[in-house]
Amino acid sequence: MANFDETRDFVVVGSGGGSMCAGLVMRSAKKSVLILEKTAEVGGTTARSGGVMWIPNNPIMKRAGIEDSTELADSYLDSLLDGSPDAPDMPGASQARRRAYVHQAPRMVEFLLAQGIKLTRVREWPDYYDEHAGGSKAGRTVVAELFDINELGDWKSRLRPSFIAAPLPATLEEMMELPAYKRSWSVKALMLKLMLRLLLARLTGKRWVAGGAALQGRMLMAALRTGVELRTSAPVSELIVEDGAVKGVVSLRDGKPWRIEARLGVLVNAGGFARNQAMRDRYAPGTSVKWSMAAPGDTGEMITEMMRIGAAVAQMEERVGNQITLPPGAEDSEAKPTVQATTAAPHCILVDRSGLRYMNEGGSYMAYAKAMLERDKTTPAVPSWAIFDSQYISKYMLAGTMPGSRKPQS
Repeated sequence: MANFDETRDFVVVGSGGGSMCAGLVMRSAKKSVLILEKTAEVGGTTARSGGVMWIPNNPIMKRAGIEDSTELADSYLDSLLDGSPDAPDMPGASQARRRAYVHQAPRMVEFLLAQGIKLTRVREWPDYYDEHAGGSKAGRTVVAELFDINELGDWKSRLRPSFIAAPLPATLEEMMELPAYKRSWSVKALMLKLMLRLLLARLTGKRWVAGGAALQGRMLMAALRTGVELRTSAPVSELIVEDGAVKGVVSLRDGKPWRIEARLGVLVNAGGFARNQAMRDRYAPGTSVKWSMAAPGDTGEMITEMMRIGAAVAQMEERVGNQITLPPGAEDSEAKPTVQATTAAPHCILVDRSGLRYMNEGGSYMAYAKAMLERDKTTPAVPSWAIFDSQYISKYMLAGTMPGSRKPQS
């Protein structure tokens, strides 16, 4: 038997969205839970993201009177694989896994709502391939409501900030509407509402966050309330295996190795390898850590550790890709303006480095990023260039700046 320094029922490696959700489930079963986060901040890349979950047939859609079903969602996912039950090169998207997700994800939302986590939906966020059978034009999104991080008390300084740096306390949906403020009276009214919200927040001392930070803030608050223990600056270096089963982990405490027994199991929820150039070169050649907006801890060592003990891996080339720009002199900065909507707007096209337009720019950011890298294999396309005119500048956002505003030289 291994010599352990402490024992819990369940140990979670990493503090992304799935970590705290798993912790809440185990606490509802009266089990002890310890989440180990290697960085000083909680929330992982989930906290940095927009915090949008794709949950078919979810209770928030039902509440809004939007028609959906597990059958429609099953059809939609099947159609994305051309109706094939299983694709040999995509074991992570097997029919069994797809069915499990479609049937269990709405139950997860119901569970989180019952835990007091306030969730809502974005009214207009169609499925990325909504023209496919079973696709939803209304969208199957689930997001967190705005969250006042002051509710976290001493933990508020340890919640990882979102990449969404809005000057006003706005939800993700409201931020998506703001660029039209010069063309819409309803958006002008929204601007006034947001300014009043900002004034009230300053008077009452509230610190609103949106997107992934709101989701993770609410999850963290629920986890702490129910007795989930979280430990920051506690990297895991090893999974302890006995008799063919993972029995615990080796973490770091006070600068020394610390062995923790997990009586019921270990969940590894430690992200990917966006910040590991060697793994990128092996699995996603032609990409760079300098492009990443993932959390700094996304360095892949837990994937390597799981492979060491025999874990199967597949689809390692897959990732969430989106469009960014690297302003001159800021290539190493964490502040990388997202430009997802830039070329999707009128009066703008995307061209490769030979000057040719090579895609329909209105597709999802995933399809966009894949097409750019595929193009780059035959014609230099990283970086690609957005070509736009003065109409675009006056009507639409550019790299985080408002329509019609003066653009920084960079």
